Amino acid sequence: MERNLRIATRGSRLALAQFEIISKILRKVGIDAEPVILKSHGEVDTVTPLYMIGERGIFVRKLNDAVLEGKADAAVHSAKDIPAELQEELRIVFFSDRGDPRDYFVGNGDFLSFKGSVGSGSIRRRMFLSLVNRNMKFIDIRGNIDTRIEKWKNGEVDSLIVAKVALDRLNIFPPGEIIPEEICPPDPNQGFIAVVAPKEGFASRIFSKIQKESSLWEAGREREIMNELNLGCDKAISIRADYPSRKVKFSYANEERRVDLVFSGDVSSGDIKKMRDAIE
Repeated sequence: MERNLRIATRGSRLALAQFEIISKILRKVGIDAEPVILKSHGEVDTVTPLYMIGERGIFVRKLNDAVLEGKADAAVHSAKDIPAELQEELRIVFFSDRGDPRDYFVGNGDFLSFKGSVGSGSIRRRMFLSLVNRNMKFIDIRGNIDTRIEKWKNGEVDSLIVAKVALDRLNIFPPGEIIPEEICPPDPNQGFIAVVAPKEGFASRIFSKIQKESSLWEAGREREIMNELNLGCDKAISIRADYPSRKVKFSYANEERRVDLVFSGDVSSGDIKKMRDAIE
């Protein structure tokens, strides 16, 4: 029997594009998805850099609260935005296939030789890219992907660093180039769409049936390690799990140095200690 699912989402073009990806997946198993569009605090305050706000999961909480209040059956998020701890009644019930996890340099010329202002509020992007190009002058910039590109077009910044997957999902093709993972490794869970729902119930059962093992292994490994490290967005950290090889790559950077570590299979407590030592 067909049944509808009300899914909470933000109202940006990217959020709605991600909702539509989940909606298409559900339609294949006879489920119609209805968007419940909400505006998060992170969209109301578009000035303060995320790492200074001090509120983890700023883009996530309002949508998840709608699920708890019965206004929606589930909530769809960019997986990398979801904090380690969710409300006790909720869990991540689904990870999509991973989109392109790499970053994209929006601008004219080669990012390795670029001189000028770079719009990005990401500590990770700042630290890793500053190690290969000291002439980049990073400026905090907020807003959805369309807003940031418009600010670049208007000359507020000379260039931008954005997630390649966001451009792909919106079919936007600005001038610039992909930044290789070897130079700027991605955020944990970058490229995944995640769905949050009550631990028990119809939504949880439906999504568990369509979850791919590869996506669950990669996204789950990355989240487990982030949870163990208990880090927020104020550190330049990358965790990249690869399902076919069963390897996990950890990278850390600060203003002076970079550390890369590779682990195989299940990450042990000893491996976590090596990561903590690298950060300290």
